[in-house]
Amino acid sequence: MKKKKDEETAISLFNTFKSLILEKSSQNNGYSKVIDILNRAIERVAKGSQTPQMEARSVFQNTCTMCLVEKVKLNEEEAAALKEIDHFSHSKGIWGEMNNLNISNMWPSN
Repeated sequence: MKKKKDEETAISLFNTFKSLILEKSSQNNGYSKVIDILNRAIERVAKGSQTPQMEARSVFQNTCTMCLVEKVKLNEEEAAALKEIDHFSHSKGIWGEMNNLNISNMWPSN
């Protein structure tokens, strides 16, 4: 039951962030790449091919990279939505966070 709730939460967070930057996607190619990252994440979580927390971690890391490389500037509302995705991606237990230290240099999920 918790897994289903986590999937719904992750997809909701991704869709919220996506709706905030969707109108900007025609202004800068970086925004459309972030939209692609979010669409891929929604698909993976919905299919169950990736855990919601790991996909949220990937979305956060890839979006931050895209913002740096493509000079994408997020407003306060968009940044808050991205921060919620980051918060969701963190495990609530000590062992989960210790595991995150072990995989901090993970390859981006494509």
